Amino acid sequence: MAEPIRFAARAGREMTSLEVSSAVTSQAPSSFSTVAPRGTGRIDENHEQIREFSSFLAREWRGSRHHSYTVPSRGKSSAWSRMIGGKWSAVGLADAVSKYSWSGKSFSEHKAESDQFAADLQSAIQRDSNNDVYEILRAIMHWGGVDNKYRQKGTLDWIERNADEISFKLFNAVDLIKDEQASLNPFDGVNLIMNATMTKLVSLADPEQMLVIYDGRVAGALGFFVARFTEERQIHQYDLAEQLLFAVDQEAKRSPNTKRIHFPALFGNARDRCHASMVRSASQLVWQVAKECQASPREIEAALFMWGYNVAEDPEDLSCG
Repeated sequence: MAEPIRFAARAGREMTSLEVSSAVTSQAPSSFSTVAPRGTGRIDENHEQIREFSSFLAREWRGSRHHSYTVPSRGKSSAWSRMIGGKWSAVGLADAVSKYSWSGKSFSEHKAESDQFAADLQSAIQRDSNNDVYEILRAIMHWGGVDNKYRQKGTLDWIERNADEISFKLFNAVDLIKDEQASLNPFDGVNLIMNATMTKLVSLADPEQMLVIYDGRVAGALGFFVARFTEERQIHQYDLAEQLLFAVDQEAKRSPNTKRIHFPALFGNARDRCHASMVRSASQLVWQVAKECQASPREIEAALFMWGYNVAEDPEDLSCG
């Protein structure tokens, strides 16, 4: 039987006080399975399909698939647009990383800064220093351009409400997502929250750096490649493994929908639990793909981030929209 994609086993070590505190929560029955049975033999079929898609995406790393889009000359992308002459293009995911740009920084420059934030945040969590964790979270949000007090009101309010136990809250969020047997029900929008901004925070809080930053761009890119995968293999929506039906942003340029495949919305009822489940499944997939193409998970994530800026404007028309 083909094995489902799983995280690498954690190295043996003594449990910290935070881990002991969260152990009971992590034993809860799972509410999100990496594969969902739909009849006799369906689990085996899903495992095999996920494995096939992982190999498909790994081949895209050094592949010849061309992707391009126009970058607006006005607004927050204007500097990037000027730098690339108004058009971004790449051939394969590895090329997309070489053309990474965020706030004028290359992938290596951006990663160096994020690695430092990650080290500071993880150190503060290990020390259970809530004050330091709080300050670092605010600094990360400012650095990432996600600290607008109106657009990020929900996240900022949650951090403020939980300031006295923010170390444990973050640790628990990371631990629950990485434990594929754990229930994600605690992500109820009150106890724990999950959204595009929070994925950045939990990703940097993870000592093993296994959790993907799941935002609209990464979601759109994953959907883009799932759509190509299903088209090549003539797979219909009802035959697609549920783990590959990534929830996506409904903004037109981020929607990877085709006539064959329609992806669920990232918003709606139970949005926090849905977003947490997407972080879990995307992280499992990216970890496996990185191993197959001998890249780092951060490189795969960065490539998807660049690819997913606009997945509707593409030379390979699969009737997206």
